[in-house]
Amino acid sequence: MKKERKNIFSCSECGYQSVRWLGRCPDCGGWNTFIEEIIRGKKTLIASTAPVPEQITSIKTESVVRKRTGINEFDRVIGGGIVPGSLVLLAGEPGVGKSTLMLNLAGRIAMETNKVLYVSAEESKNQIKMRAQRLGALSENLYILSTTEMPSIKHSIDTLRPDYVIVDSIQTVFDPELPAIPGSVSQVRESAGFFLANAKENGYSIFLVGHITKEGIIAGPKVLEHIVDVVLSVEGEIKSNLRILRATKNRFGSTMEIGVFSMEENGLKEIPEASAIFLPDSQKPLPGAVIFPSQEGSRTILAEIQCLVTPTYYGIPKRSVTGLDYNRISMITAVIEKKLKFNLSAYDVFFNTGGGIKILEPAADLAIALSCISSLKDKSPMEQCVIAGEIALTGEIRPVNHIHQRIKEAIRLGYTKAIIPDKNLKDIKELKIKQYPVKWLKDAVHTLLSL
Repeated sequence: MKKERKNIFSCSECGYQSVRWLGRCPDCGGWNTFIEEIIRGKKTLIASTAPVPEQITSIKTESVVRKRTGINEFDRVIGGGIVPGSLVLLAGEPGVGKSTLMLNLAGRIAMETNKVLYVSAEESKNQIKMRAQRLGALSENLYILSTTEMPSIKHSIDTLRPDYVIVDSIQTVFDPELPAIPGSVSQVRESAGFFLANAKENGYSIFLVGHITKEGIIAGPKVLEHIVDVVLSVEGEIKSNLRILRATKNRFGSTMEIGVFSMEENGLKEIPEASAIFLPDSQKPLPGAVIFPSQEGSRTILAEIQCLVTPTYYGIPKRSVTGLDYNRISMITAVIEKKLKFNLSAYDVFFNTGGGIKILEPAADLAIALSCISSLKDKSPMEQCVIAGEIALTGEIRPVNHIHQRIKEAIRLGYTKAIIPDKNLKDIKELKIKQYPVKWLKDAVHTLLSL
């Protein structure tokens, strides 16, 4: 008896399905993204083999032992190590270092008597070995499979039974039985579904490398991000050596941690002292540049926030923001104009973060505001001073979290002064640093610039 087949149209961006073709997706708003697919009917599950409900109190749990990879920055981001049976998705721009990171990871794991299968659907075996030699990732426990067909991948996993599987990439593998092109919604969904079932049933830890679109989001159906346990992204400019690994979803840990790497000739190099990259070489303060202790999970990174305020020669002043939240910048500049009576409408304002780090937390509000005023007045801030505080629309400086850890890290790096919210003073009284508690934005301006 033939299986039932029906045609359906799926959005290639978000996975939304429709019984007819649509010019614009009603879910994500994309134009001309619908692709026709043929859906095969599925067999009904036999009642005798179906799982039965259990009381939650009767379910036995086992302690999960994480597997450390030897790459400390990677382990930090995923929560302390790889959880057996987990499915991890790694995404990033072309050339940012996804394959390099995965091959380095495979080599480290394989050297500890773990069997690793590295599936490459984009490179040949010779290309992979040449890179492995350069990275120092050669191991007898590392197996390479260069194919794009899912039947070959399934057969290799069943026969080899590896501890870890890496698939580079999920958008390029396909099942010939599915009447759809590689990278389509149905191909990605079916392939990812197989890897999910395999990881949970057999306890394999599987890593999928994914592409991103020109808008910077992960390519393929949104269901791909929903079914995986961890979503990692590699960020960084291609022309810069700096690479930041960040978790946007993590069922086994925090999404606040980041890993910092440098792209070197022999691969990605860990940078445990990340503040050394983001801080200026000279300790002498310059107008428009202040130091902010950013909190990334359990790690404090001191970063430089820069601002340039210059007279505008156009009818509409320009606002350029890199590494910071544009909407928050608009709010802070509005508070400066309202509460301090500074006329920024006659100036172009440019904001930037040193080293290319992204700072999105509200605790950076005070540092942003003071960098802007420092540039506007063309006066240098105090030497060896860090700044943290959230600004309310009323101009009040509100307390920030993890202030003790932020200031403690600043002291370790040689900073002797700190401008902090007045309500945070009780949290750092015992620390040996000159403290300048402020309650209002106007007080902070006078403190920093001695106006």
